[in-house]
Amino acid sequence: MVYSEPDLIVPALKLLRNYRGGLDTSEIIKALTQIMKPTGHDLDILAGRTDTVFSQKVRNLIGSHRNLEGKGFATFEKGISKITKKGLRYLEENEVVLDSLKTQGFRPEEIEREVERDYSGIVVEEGALERTTTTQRSRSRLLREIAVREFKEKNDNRLFCVACGFDFSQTYGKIGKDFIEIHHTSPVHEMDIRGSRTKLEKALGKVFPLCSNCHRMVHRNQGEMLSIERLKKIIKLEKI
Repeated sequence: MVYSEPDLIVPALKLLRNYRGGLDTSEIIKALTQIMKPTGHDLDILAGRTDTVFSQKVRNLIGSHRNLEGKGFATFEKGISKITKKGLRYLEENEVVLDSLKTQGFRPEEIEREVERDYSGIVVEEGALERTTTTQRSRSRLLREIAVREFKEKNDNRLFCVACGFDFSQTYGKIGKDFIEIHHTSPVHEMDIRGSRTKLEKALGKVFPLCSNCHRMVHRNQGEMLSIERLKKIIKLEKI
């Protein structure tokens, strides 16, 4: 497996989270090499250097290019890297997604690359039961991100409620940009506890962007979820 520099961000942050006192670059290189087990071109020794291609990528991330520091995810002082509060937040937000994808047999970087090219064969987990501090149903962030992207591409880069047409960005400006709720036509609580393994392109046909009000109306009557078409008719009748 050949890694890109962005592939190393989450693993490096996880490592720094475990060592709050910080680590020097050599320690990070050694640990990431053991954890990620690079192969192929990543193991080639650079001309006139003792570094491999992989270790140089780590050096670029940590010290040379200081990408972690540039993103505000870590500090780099006197050769020691330490994770920041922003880095911890980023890790928390992305760790769930990456762990979910790993359970499907894909490396996170493989998923990311495939999504950008052709996702006809990608499988997402929707509705799998997770145990964190409380028991909760997981929703695939990957599915949401792609659903939003696909919808915007088909609608002149606009994101709005498919039932009433409300556009958060038009009403709230910058703070409303890309804000929307994603409605799943198959209620999560009805899914098998193992989750529903669904082809991504099929899953995309079961999710729709809704404003907060419409989303709540759809689910207001327990056990009797309104269809999008029915909700549209209700809104149309109320406006007459």
